[in-house]
Amino acid sequence: MADTCTLHMLHTNDLHSHFATMPRIATCFRTHREKWEHRGEHVLIADIGDHMDRMDIKSEASYGKVNVSVMNRTGYEYATIGNNEGITLPKERLNDMYEEAVFTVIAGNLLDPQIQTTPKWAVPYVIHEYQDLRVALLAVTIPFIPSYSSMGWEIREPIPIIREQLAALRDRADVFVLLSHLGYQADCRLAAKIEGLDVILGAHTHHTLQQGERIGKTLVAQTGKFGQHVGHVRLVWNRKTQQVTDVSAELFATADYLPDEELTTFLFEEHVKAEQILLHPVAELEHNLQAAWMEETPFGSFLAASIRSWTGAEIGLANGGLLLADLHQGKISFADLLQSLPHPINACAVTLTGAQLTNVLEQAIQPETIQRELRGCGFRGKVEGWMGVDGLRIRYIAGEHPHIVQIEVNGQPLVMDREYRVGTVDMYMYNRLFPDLLQGSQIQFFLPQMLREVVAQTVMDQRVIQQSFLPRWEQVTLPEEKDAPQ
Repeated sequence: MADTCTLHMLHTNDLHSHFATMPRIATCFRTHREKWEHRGEHVLIADIGDHMDRMDIKSEASYGKVNVSVMNRTGYEYATIGNNEGITLPKERLNDMYEEAVFTVIAGNLLDPQIQTTPKWAVPYVIHEYQDLRVALLAVTIPFIPSYSSMGWEIREPIPIIREQLAALRDRADVFVLLSHLGYQADCRLAAKIEGLDVILGAHTHHTLQQGERIGKTLVAQTGKFGQHVGHVRLVWNRKTQQVTDVSAELFATADYLPDEELTTFLFEEHVKAEQILLHPVAELEHNLQAAWMEETPFGSFLAASIRSWTGAEIGLANGGLLLADLHQGKISFADLLQSLPHPINACAVTLTGAQLTNVLEQAIQPETIQRELRGCGFRGKVEGWMGVDGLRIRYIAGEHPHIVQIEVNGQPLVMDREYRVGTVDMYMYNRLFPDLLQGSQIQFFLPQMLREVVAQTVMDQRVIQQSFLPRWEQVTLPEEKDAPQ
């Protein structure tokens, strides 16, 4: 027996239901596994979360079960969850999603409070044993505490758990690998703070690390997004010295591999099934609702009104950039709503003073805000867009630096020191675009229904739609000042 053994880890992250790349990933996995195992070397294949994204019709119609079927067919052995699995699926759907998985889900910092242990579909860690090597696999996901709590889960801070597991498993494994859906910056901090991790396979922030990044004795690796690359970490273990003697990372471009034909056929069949489920009509529109990002529209006002109604608030706010496709006159289906509102974003409510609300609205009409490109926090659009409102009538002066001159709340002048209940979207509680929203009180998240599910209910109310055609924003000009007396 040789003094060393070699472990190859193939990994993906943040595929976000980009199914078009998955048949190529399957070929990549199979090609390299066969080659390395033929040489007597070890292979592990893992996904680091956000494989599933409900913006795709197949994931939406199956609540992620198609993703699990694809992972089974692709050859994954291990996976952890990202925020898209953890907080965009209702608890009962997440509990069911992995019931046919032939791979093992690891979720070290997620607990079901009803049983005070790891959910039935996951384990807190794994020790994968070869004849000559023991590999401990730990996994954590980003702790969006309010969202997980609203969904009926308990999510814990990852660092104490990782330290406890490393201490408990130190004599039971040779190599320690963390599957981390925390993000690149958090992974770097972990590598610097915690001793004993040989490799961190990362996710969440969509960083493309061509050769990984070495921080102390830990190699951090991440593959970017959407399955454009497959990550490969090669690790050499010396049996005599009981040490890792070499570890390196690289990326394989999935475009270099031919699609797996069987998986391609399976995905086509699942797409047809999904259309059959989601193309049934949910309502009938008397007028077109057109999406536009740079101006007030009835569709934007309707979305704000829908959020206001859903949260029971006095005021509704929703940025026009959320609307990615028109809703056309006539029958509309849930698939139409998915195309227009693909975001895994939910409604929330917050209590603001009149002064705080005024600051939010002032900021919202500034050109740099309207045109600002947004990424992350579930947003699947491009720019912030014009702020749709409901329950408000606003007069403003346009220009390079627009300025609000008057605000009415449900027909009454806004009072600066009075508190108002405002319904809006939960991404504002994470992306910090509007600081005054974060300074509000009594924040409440309305989960698990996403915006398209909210609209699926309100779009049947013709009164709300008709009222949305009434303008809320009025551009005014100040009268010219008279000449000053001589």
